[in-house]
Parts: sequence; C-alpha cells; structure tokens
Amino acid sequence: MRDLKFMEYTLEEIYALVGKEDKTAGLTLKYGSEAHNTYGQFVTVVFLYSQKEREHLDQIINEKPWKNHGYVKARYLGLDLLEDNVTILNEKGINSKDITEILYFQAASKNTFHSHQKREIDKIEVPVQQLQKGRDLDWMYGFKKKQVLQGIGLSPKEKAFFLAGRLYYELEEITVAELEEIHQEDGKLDVKVEWELLKIKHQREEITDEEKKRLAELYGLKKKEASEILDKYLQEAGSSLKKLIRENLDQAAELFEKVIQFKERRLTVLSKNPIYLDLDSYLHIYMRHVEEFKVSPNFENK
Repeated sequence: MRDLKFMEYTLEEIYALVGKEDKTAGLTLKYGSEAHNTYGQFVTVVFLYSQKEREHLDQIINEKPWKNHGYVKARYLGLDLLEDNVTILNEKGINSKDITEILYFQAASKNTFHSHQKREIDKIEVPVQQLQKGRDLDWMYGFKKKQVLQGIGLSPKEKAFFLAGRLYYELEEITVAELEEIHQEDGKLDVKVEWELLKIKHQREEITDEEKKRLAELYGLKKKEASEILDKYLQEAGSSLKKLIRENLDQAAELFEKVIQFKERRLTVLSKNPIYLDLDSYLHIYMRHVEEFKVSPNFENK
C-alpha cells in the first residue's frame, strides 16, 4: 500500500496508472497546496500528453525507481470549476506533488489506442433531392430555431448558422443577447456568422458582387486556418506540411482536401451542453488512428 504521508506521485506513476491509456482519474489534492487552492479538494480529469511526452514516458517508466515530479496538463471533466481555472488546468496542469490520491477504474480496457486491430466505418448513404435556389435553408433554419427554443445545445458552427439565419429571416426579432453574439467588440460581424450569412445569400442567389468578394476573402482565411491546424498535427506526428509536400505531394493534397471539406459535427442529440467534433478533434483522432493518414512511424501502433 502507498503511505500517503511519505510518498508522492511521480510523473511516471501518474502516466503508468492513468495517463498511458487515457483513463478518467479522480484526484484528491493536498490541502493548502497550489492545486487545492486552484481546483478544490477533489477534481475529475483526463491527463493530456503530446506524442513526444508519451514517447519519453514510455521509456522512463521502465527505469525504476520513479523519481520525476512536475506539472501534468489535464482536461477537466466537470461543471463546477471557473472557466479561468479550467484553462489553467489545460495549459499549465497540476503539480504531481499536490496529488494525495488517484482514483480510477483498474480493470484493463478492451479497446485502447494501443490496439493493433483495424476497423472500417460503414457508410450509410441516404439519397436526397435538393430544392432550387437554396430553399432547403428555410426548413434547416426552422429546425435550428426549434432546437434553440427547446434548450438543445448547438455546436459553434450550428450556432453561427442559426444567428446568420436570424439576420436573414428574422432581422426585426433579434434579441440584444443575440446581437452581442453576432457582433465582435469592434462592431463588425463575427466572421463565423458572416461566413454563414454570405453562404445563405449565395445559395439563395441573392448575393451582391461585393459580398462575393468578401465570401472569397473569408474562404481564403478559412483555408489558411485549416492549413495551420493541419501543419500543427503533422508536426506532432513527426512531419510538417512543407515536408509532406516535398516527400509525398499526393498525400499532402489528399489530407489538405479532407481538412478543407471537413464539416463540424455535433454528437449529442438532446443535451443542453453539446459534444461535437471540430477540426482539431478530427485531426487529433485521424492522424493517430487511421492508416490513410499515416505520415510517419510515430503512431504506427495506434
């Protein structure tokens, strides 16, 4: 048994117990410690590691005795912490010395990222017939409005489409709270809302030449942002966008096309707090677990 009076958790032990397999961890924090003052007596998290950190820890956990201490970043799994403290937990983390006990499910997981099993997604294609001049947008906006009235949480993209729909369909009924979401601090339209609004006008064939130029400008910004996010995850995988273009142009073009065409998806149906898959989540999963996305041997066993 651990003698809590004399033993402190090390970075290696935390990784071995819950970090390696991304297990949910309930942490009891040392009274009066920095973590206790910031997060309270007990907090539930999943610890976060970069690929380089995982590779390093996979090596040093074999070297006993474990002796390293420091901060471990974590994702908060609760609703009680202040937003600022959630950010601190995500960006700085918890000092291993501030943890007095870690509670976790001890049984081995049957399906982790260490599995060598390859699986494929079965696609279900549903044939649909689109209405002319973007008239499908009428019921799409009406459906989103119904979800909002029912208190169903929308993903950021869905919320931007709903607010753009308010501007297009019900300008006179927009609330003060919605106006605050629609506009940035400088009074200009939020770019995500503007993007959705201009797409509505384009599909309805009501867009002006000036608005077409702005839509093209926003598309360029969207491509640039997507390229930067892709490059970040390629670097984590031991490559980069420039390197991949140089070594495998076809794969670089395929990955970039998938990123540009990616559409944010909400996974919850009726929940007030939405769980959704954005571009970051998509690349985080696919760069590690999909063979077609493999650009280096860093994730070959995932």
